[in-house]
Amino acid sequence: FLSKFNPAPLCRVCIRLVAMSASISVRPDGVGVITLDNAPVNSLSQALVASFKEEFPKLVNDSAVKAIVVTGKGPLFCGGAEITEFGMIAAKGKDAFKDSAPTQSLSDMIDMIDASPKTTVAAINGQALGGGAEVSLGCHYRVAAPRAAVAFPEVSLGLLPGAQGTQRLPRVAPIMTAMQMILQGKPLPAQAAMKNGIVDAVAKEDVVNEAAALALSKPPNPISKRPVPHANRFYVASGALEQGLLMATKQAPGMIAPEAIINCLKAACSKMSFREGLQIEASEFTRLVFSLQSAALRHLFFAERMASKVPGVNAQPGPLKKIGILGAGLMGGGIAMCFAQKGVPVVLKDAKQEWLDAGVKKIQSLWAGQAKRGRLTEEKFKKLTGLIKPTLRYEDFADCDMIIEAVPEIMTLKKEVFLDIEKHTRPDALICTNTSGLNIDDIAAVLKDPSRVMGCHFFSPANVMQLLENVRTRSSSEKTLATGMAMGKLLSKKTVMAGNCDGFVGNRMAAPYAAEAKMLWEEGASPEQ
Repeated sequence: FLSKFNPAPLCRVCIRLVAMSASISVRPDGVGVITLDNAPVNSLSQALVASFKEEFPKLVNDSAVKAIVVTGKGPLFCGGAEITEFGMIAAKGKDAFKDSAPTQSLSDMIDMIDASPKTTVAAINGQALGGGAEVSLGCHYRVAAPRAAVAFPEVSLGLLPGAQGTQRLPRVAPIMTAMQMILQGKPLPAQAAMKNGIVDAVAKEDVVNEAAALALSKPPNPISKRPVPHANRFYVASGALEQGLLMATKQAPGMIAPEAIINCLKAACSKMSFREGLQIEASEFTRLVFSLQSAALRHLFFAERMASKVPGVNAQPGPLKKIGILGAGLMGGGIAMCFAQKGVPVVLKDAKQEWLDAGVKKIQSLWAGQAKRGRLTEEKFKKLTGLIKPTLRYEDFADCDMIIEAVPEIMTLKKEVFLDIEKHTRPDALICTNTSGLNIDDIAAVLKDPSRVMGCHFFSPANVMQLLENVRTRSSSEKTLATGMAMGKLLSKKTVMAGNCDGFVGNRMAAPYAAEAKMLWEEGASPEQ
């Protein structure tokens, strides 16, 4: 029997469980350090939470430990909940959580940190997202690395911070900041987090060393025992939360998470106790996690992740240090902005000086508008405009890693410019087309090496719209496709790989909808119907 036993699958499971753990150590100064370890983002899986709850008491009960620091392994503090486990929650059904919240185990872990008789300090070594931010708020104090950030992105999944975040944040931060963070899900950089009371210090050097020093110098000060500031109660009584809900409803009509978030923040700033507020949070979180909206948004989250991984494309992408754009019109200018905003130099070419000038003027006016509204500094505006080099010469594409043509949808014109680009670029430079529907195989066929060609269909306006369709041709090399997908990631686009067919994906989907709408109109339906 033993000779036939294969331990490999069991070993793989064991290795995974070991990796999803919390490790402890004691420094020479008597500070115990507990480290969250669950690559790649230290997500709070059931296994990691269980490990933490097993290891943390060892530091509390060790007489040699004077204080405790909580940190994350690698570049992140903690990426939050293990989203794949939400499917397990849904499978159990709502009735399984009549007596306890779906996040009870994590909430118990945070209570353990909060109730520690020894001072606990979070050494936020990188991003602290969602549940990770809640773990940091479970600590008595927080020290953040200069490049760290704190965020509550749960709303993007149709949820709210369900592990005490809605009750802890208003006890340390201004209610307007707390409301914006939870309703919008945007990260707050370390310095801003310190200014708003969410972290107590920003490390100048090693974050764990400075967190340890703070832990030794301060008594325990659990957030659960702190009162909500009078200013927060005043703003809530003045209708601040209702105004925030109104704005959130305008930005995302029909979404149910914002109202649930506001209900939790109201509870935090009411006469309710901390524990009573947690009951409101647990009830609202449970309602949301079993909602169709959250299920749909979680499906979208995983679908986008899957779309970014193309089966069979495993090659290393090529460099994207300098990009050429042919065509300074609406599409070309928008694509140029995308790259410049990521710090990538762009050569922007057009056929006539007046067309080029008009394109550059449009780009500058868009950035100037952002600067006027305070979204760009004058220094940043100058840096962005300096990254775009306008030209009338193909020769200026000579050192570009990728050239994207964005000329009018005329097949003969596309073929002509492809030949001109080929004459003036390196043999390894990619030549891509922004066509929305022409046959890319036909365009690529004019080149000596069609393997360097793929479609890169941006949607208008390219500097705003998130979707990018990368289109593979019959001849596209694996490296070409890998570089195209890397380009989408660089630009923070939601990138999908499509086949070379009529309309690719987006327009192919839209065409039947448009046809049906026209038929309904012809049959007498009103626009409202």
